[in-house]
Amino acid sequence: MRLIPREWTITGVLTTNLAVALSLGLPAEPWRVALAAVAFFVHLTTFSPLFETASRRAVHWPLVALNGAVYIPILWSVELPILTYLFALSAVVLLVASHGRLRTAYGYVAGLALYASLVIPMRYLLGRPDAAELYGLALYVAYFVAYALYVESRLAFRNVDCAVPLLFWAPAAGFLVGTNPLLAVPAAEPTASLLQNYRRCQKVGDLESIKKMGKSILLRSLLFTALLIAAVRLGSTRPFAMS
Repeated sequence: MRLIPREWTITGVLTTNLAVALSLGLPAEPWRVALAAVAFFVHLTTFSPLFETASRRAVHWPLVALNGAVYIPILWSVELPILTYLFALSAVVLLVASHGRLRTAYGYVAGLALYASLVIPMRYLLGRPDAAELYGLALYVAYFVAYALYVESRLAFRNVDCAVPLLFWAPAAGFLVGTNPLLAVPAAEPTASLLQNYRRCQKVGDLESIKKMGKSILLRSLLFTALLIAAVRLGSTRPFAMS
């Protein structure tokens, strides 16, 4: 079994999930950090077999159960709307996987949305987040979904309009910035970039251009994440160390 996913995007998102969850505040109990680390390891090491099984129009149910089991300790502390969102998104991805559609444009976006959303239960493993943290995590998820759509809109062999990433990002970012004006700082660059993508709509098809685009997105995501953490910490009422 391959431990590290071939898809570097998934490795990057999962690593960033853990970094964001830890950076927003450390728990007083070390076992919570251990739980978050275990969740990260489980997601990282099971992605490849899950994806390979989905490519054969099937679902590897034991591994799906394992990925969900790591969050059993927080089932009674997560708010119902968040649980509903996570279960609904998981159901959509499983449905897409069972029909062998994960390699399609929107199958890829749905899968990435789920893996980016794992930052939310991972944060709960470290302690119950406050409102500022939840809104920040929502912007984090919206960012990765928008850029998954951005990638699909740039690929010449995909039929995704360049307006789609902006149409998703603009209302999501606008609402979340309204909850915490400090989020306007990390939201600024993605907004400008997606607006430029809509105006220019330059498709790429050669491998070198795709790799260059991937490196650019990686650097942008690191900048966005750093600014997001700073904005959330400034807007949060919680001290850095959580009790």
